[in-house]
Amino acid sequence: MKSTFTAKVEPTRGGGHYVVVPAKVTEERGLRIGMRVRGMLNRTRYRSSLMKYRGTLLLGVHKATLAAAGVAAKARVTVSIELDDELLPTDTVPADLARALERNRAAGVAWKRLAASIRRAHVGSVMGAKKPETRARRIERIVASLSKGR
Repeated sequence: MKSTFTAKVEPTRGGGHYVVVPAKVTEERGLRIGMRVRGMLNRTRYRSSLMKYRGTLLLGVHKATLAAAGVAAKARVTVSIELDDELLPTDTVPADLARALERNRAAGVAWKRLAASIRRAHVGSVMGAKKPETRARRIERIVASLSKGR
């Protein structure tokens, strides 16, 4: 179920942008930090995740979304928001990485304890390899690092 609200695009010191998700929307929809969401920002589709700063839930807005919507920092925008239950490409563990994690019990246990964002980063690293030997090397490094508890 979607909620719609208006907000001001706020810049961050690091160059990013966000909008504040109103407390009413947060409560009505049961939104929490780290949840992936999707919707529209001034009729431009977006996918993002929620973060919290000083007790306030924020929606990170990608620069590409702002550009496509034709808005900049300090602009007032209309935002629709709903939970994003569609898998990202990096949510699916490649078969060769999965086999390597199954063969190394310590690495497999550590993998399950990782934050989803860290798992996605590892999967993205494997998927981004252009050569099979690079892919194999990355898998080896991931498994070795996890088996040592890192």
